Formats: sequence, structure tokens, C-alpha cells
Amino acid sequence: MEQLTSANAIDDSLSQHACTLLYFTASWCGPCKSMSPIVDGISKLMSDRLNSIKVDVDSSPTVAADYGIRSVPTMMLVKNNEIIDQRVGGLPPQQLMQWLEQHT
Repeated sequence: MEQLTSANAIDDSLSQHACTLLYFTASWCGPCKSMSPIVDGISKLMSDRLNSIKVDVDSSPTVAADYGIRSVPTMMLVKNNEIIDQRVGGLPPQQLMQWLEQHT
């Protein structure tokens, strides 16, 4: 999973991939700490169908604001440069996998 901090880098990555998971997180967030290894693992499993980008909202507050992030963890699915779905809060691995498979 890439960790990007600038809007330009994220835009470049989004334009290079048909489907991308944007994972907004923060180091101080308890649910993020439990979700991060799950998101990392599923991202590796689905790397042939899905690009994954991790965005720390404290390191990239402008990017978080651009995407309207109000709570972490937030996961957004971007397909062909359009946000097609999002989830806020932690998800069990099975639900996260089902959500991603439904869109990829």
C-alpha cells in the first residue's frame, strides 16, 4: 500500500489505475490501528484488481479536507477518477473484502 501525502501524487496515482482504495487514517486513532493491518493484507491480496493508497490525515490535512474527511478511518473506492462508494469506521475483514469485491 502506497502512503502518499500530496494531492498531486494522489491524482497521478488515481489516473494510472482503474480502481483505487483511498484509506484515510491517523496515528492517534484506535480503530485505525486495528484496521491498518487488515487493509494492508487485503490490499496485497487484491493488488491485481485494486491499487491502494494510505493517507494520514495529520500529515495531509489539505488532502483530507479536499475529500471531505470528517472521521477516521474512512475508506473510499475510486473508479475511473470518481468516488463510487465509501465506508467510515472499522469493518471486520470479511465485510471489507465483500465490499471491495462487489466493486472490483
